[in-house]
Amino acid sequence: MPFNPARFRKSFIEVMSQDPSVFKKTDGSLFGQLKTPKKKAEFIKDLIQELMAVVPIDKANLIMQGCGKQCIGNSILKKARTLFIESQDMDDFMIKLNEQHIGGGRLNFKSNVIEAGYDRCYCGSVSAGKERMPLTYCYCSTGWYKRLFEEVLSRPVQVEILQSIINGADTCRFLIHI
Repeated sequence: MPFNPARFRKSFIEVMSQDPSVFKKTDGSLFGQLKTPKKKAEFIKDLIQELMAVVPIDKANLIMQGCGKQCIGNSILKKARTLFIESQDMDDFMIKLNEQHIGGGRLNFKSNVIEAGYDRCYCGSVSAGKERMPLTYCYCSTGWYKRLFEEVLSRPVQVEILQSIINGADTCRFLIHI
C-alpha cells in the first residue's frame, strides 16, 4: 500500500504523545498535490530524514512500525486467520500464506522463526520513484508483519529487518521471532 500522511500523523501521536506539527510535510494536502512518483518519493525521503533528525531512532522506527500496523487490511487478516485455522502446523500455514501471496510469498518457518522476504518493494509511493530510502522507512513492513502474526497467532512477535530493496539490497528480508 502507498504511504499515507494520515497514518503517519496517527502513529507519530501514539508514539510521541504530541502532534507532529513540527513537520510541515505531515499536512496531507501537500502530499496529495504531488503528481509524479518521483516527487512523492522525494517528499517521503525528506520526511523520514527530518523525522530521524528530530526524534531518537528507536522512536522513529516505532512511528514507521505503527504506520505498517495500520496499513495491513482487515481482509488480509481475516484470510490469514482462516488459513491458520485450516493449517495442520506452522509449515503448512507458511505454504498456504505463500500460495495466497500473503506476506511476500517467501515465508519459511524454522525453530520458532519465520523467514520472510519480498522480491519487490510493495510500497507504491517509494518503489515507483526509484528513490533510495533510509532503513527507518522499512519499519513500516515490520509493523505490517507484526500485526499479521500477532493477530493470527495471538501472541507477541518481534520483527527484525535484515535488508531492504529501497535501502540498496536486491530483496527485502526479515526475521519474525515467535
